Amino acid sequence: MTKKTSETVKSATSIPIPVLEVFNGPFASAVSQNSEALAKGMQVVPSELGEFVATRIKANVALYTQCSKCSDWSDLMDIQQKWLKDTSQAYTDQANTIISMTQSMFEQSNGTASIPDIATSEKMHD
Repeated sequence: MTKKTSETVKSATSIPIPVLEVFNGPFASAVSQNSEALAKGMQVVPSELGEFVATRIKANVALYTQCSKCSDWSDLMDIQQKWLKDTSQAYTDQANTIISMTQSMFEQSNGTASIPDIATSEKMHD
């Protein structure tokens, strides 16, 4: 690594203002780790959401087709209630999937990537 690159990396995770030095070290490291997990998520989650949207569009098209074939109000209400139940379940399942994916990405970014207790930072004891 060149000297310039080394200085750039150091300055990216270090705050030179004495009052804000508490945010250096463990805090900066946690932010960096979580940022990496977020970047990975920004690659995976859109793909998952794209598939979900495509599935929902197909379900809506099927709903419109079924509604056009209804012979009375009772049939129409039954179809709409089924669609609403299925749609609610699909959104709940998708939310759980995204939450699980996000948790997994943050856990993989270094065991458990959480913000450390700032009070135990070395800067606090100097």
